[in-house]
Amino acid sequence: MTEPIGTGGLVDTETALQREVDVLAERFPDVDRGELDRIVRGTFEKLKRDAEVESHLLAVTRAQVTDELRERGAEVHVRTDTTDR
Repeated sequence: MTEPIGTGGLVDTETALQREVDVLAERFPDVDRGELDRIVRGTFEKLKRDAEVESHLLAVTRAQVTDELRERGAEVHVRTDTTDR
């Protein structure tokens, strides 16, 4: 299968970016979703411009956005499974 050039192996970059926004929105529910979307997309595009290899752009994007939000004082909400067994 041939993958589009410039997507780092992603066939649908839009879906992948939306998934990153969803994951980060769950971790940072107090951050406005529109702002989160802008941060994720801006970070991804900046990294993509400077990248020699694009295979890990989403993982690096998530890490950088997480760091940025923590630096801004956003609280990370960690999901815990508290169901009785």
